[in-house]
Parts: sequence; C-alpha cells; structure tokens
Amino acid sequence: MKNLLLADLGEGLTEATVVEYYVSPKQLVKQGDLLLAVETAKAIVEIPAPETLIVQQLLATANQVVNVGMPLLSYDSPQNELNTTPTTHDTSSVVGQLEISGEQYQQNFITGQQRFSEQERHTIQQRLLNKNNSPIIVERQHIPLSGSRLVMAQNLAQAHQQVALVTIFDEVLIKKINNPLITMIQALCYACQQQPKLNAWFDTQQLIIHQDVDLGLAIDTEYGLYVPVIKQANKLNKQQLQQAITQLKTAAHQHQLSNAQLQGATISLSNFGTIAGRFATPMIVPPQVAILGVGQIQKRYVINAKAKIKEKVIIPLSLSFDHRALTGGEAARFLATIKDFLHNKKAA
Repeated sequence: MKNLLLADLGEGLTEATVVEYYVSPKQLVKQGDLLLAVETAKAIVEIPAPETLIVQQLLATANQVVNVGMPLLSYDSPQNELNTTPTTHDTSSVVGQLEISGEQYQQNFITGQQRFSEQERHTIQQRLLNKNNSPIIVERQHIPLSGSRLVMAQNLAQAHQQVALVTIFDEVLIKKINNPLITMIQALCYACQQQPKLNAWFDTQQLIIHQDVDLGLAIDTEYGLYVPVIKQANKLNKQQLQQAITQLKTAAHQHQLSNAQLQGATISLSNFGTIAGRFATPMIVPPQVAILGVGQIQKRYVINAKAKIKEKVIIPLSLSFDHRALTGGEAARFLATIKDFLHNKKAA
C-alpha cells in the first residue's frame, strides 16, 4: 500500500486546505484522472493520480488544513489491467454491476476528466451503483470561458506579462460626499489636467499624452467585466456624466455595448468598493499607464481641534501605474492631487 503525499507547492507555501475529494475508497482511478482539489493561499490546485490505482482510504477531510508532506490518501496498484474482466464479481470494487434484461455485466468505469452527455450521466447514475447504493460518478461543473470573459482573461494575461505594475495606497478624510462616482470622476479628470503624464498611452518607446480624458469605467455584469469609455469626461458636467454613466451601464447589463464604446480609454476607474473591499491592486490594460481604484466608503468619527466629535467620510484609494512609463513620484503626486481636489471641494 502506498500513500499520496501533499507535494511541495512552491513559492514558499507550506500548507493547503482540502476542498473536496473526487474519488472514494475502493474506486479504480486511471493515471492522470483527478483525485482531489486543495486550496492554497494563491489558487485551487487539482491533484491527478500519479499512476493507475485503487483508492483504499481518504486520509483527510474537506476543509482540513494539511502540511506539505502529509498523506492525502492511501492506494494500491491494481493487479489487472483496466480493461481486464475479473473472474469473480465483487460489488465492493470500483467495477459496477450493470443489469440489462436480467443479465449481469462487468463494466469498468473511469471518473475524472472523462465526460458524458446528460442522458448518459443520468442512465449510469441510476444503474451503476456501489455497495452503499450511491452513484460512483463525481459531479463537477465545468464552465468554459467565452465572450467577454475570455477576452478579459486574454487581455489581463497579456497585461501581466507586459506591465511593470506598482500600486500605491492612500485614503482621504472629508466631510461628506453626495455622489461618490461623479465626484471621483471629476477628481480624476482634475488630476489628469494637473499631472497629465498619467492620462497617457505607452508603446514601449514613447509616452503619448492625451489632452482629453477618455475615461474607462469598470462595470461588473453577469456576462463579465466591461470597461466602456466615457469620451471627453473632462468636458462633461455632473448631469452629462450621470447620463453617460447610465447609458453605458444599461448597455453593459443588456450585453449591447459596441466595440467603439469599449475602445480608446486613456485612463481607467474601478469603483469596486460599491461591492466590498477597501484596497486592491487594479490591473492596467496597455497602452494605458494608470488606473484608480476606489474602495468601500465608510463613516468615521473624529475629534476636532475644539474637542468636538465630528462625522467624517473616509475614501480608500488604490492607484496602479506602469513603472516602465512613470516614476513613483509622478504617481504619488497624481494621487495627492486627487486628495487635494476632494479636500477642497473643487467639484463642479
């Protein structure tokens, strides 16, 4: 009997949490088929069978934390090939009993990466049972990426390879904020006027600075993440900005954004705090060189110089920039300009 151990996870990781087992004791598993999934601090990892084997015992449970080198399950190597019919029937083995027209057949059944149609899956679940009268099939849902989600994955993978991403964090304490999204757009546009190098594109050779702010606004939808563009946001008043935001959000949620509405952003804004979270590391999509993330706005009570308690609003800010094109000082000054705008109520 052998034990399957949790292998070295790399990147300094020393432990993982068992998510679920895809197999059960006495089950025959083919080499390469998946045995279980574990979750590290960085990702969920599915562990395949190192060889064709028969599972003997599961040595951990779901949600259990296991250290590198600890056993996950025990197993034996099968005595016969997968396609060899046993001479005796054993209802406790992975070989299920399939009854058709009163006759009994031995049927090898492999779980893991093999897929069946819904009708086949239902038929097998009804007929192929182990000794506990429960289906051997392990159910998992696989959702292929398509449409906007596939485009997002490809763009972010490319950005991760190209951009020298650095994020700086800060927060601003102000008296109140009536329309957070509109105010943050105005603050961003103001900062682009004062520190124009962040409202730019970078083509690895030169920085192309834009006069107008064509703002990419991140919108979360059931179809995935869209970043449509508010053209010349720096020239729009509050009412015009609100109208543009409403039109883009409606089109995004109805899956009706045109290519023209999704192209040409010179800088982006992610208002992720409307869902949850205070700080993040927003990803930059080239050729842009900066993106501002706004976290969850919270109230805070402070004591002023006159020893009176005052209610304030705190806004967490996360500014990611491409260090290939910008210095840390340029990015910090940009963020300081946004804070200055909010402190001094320069919104129209």
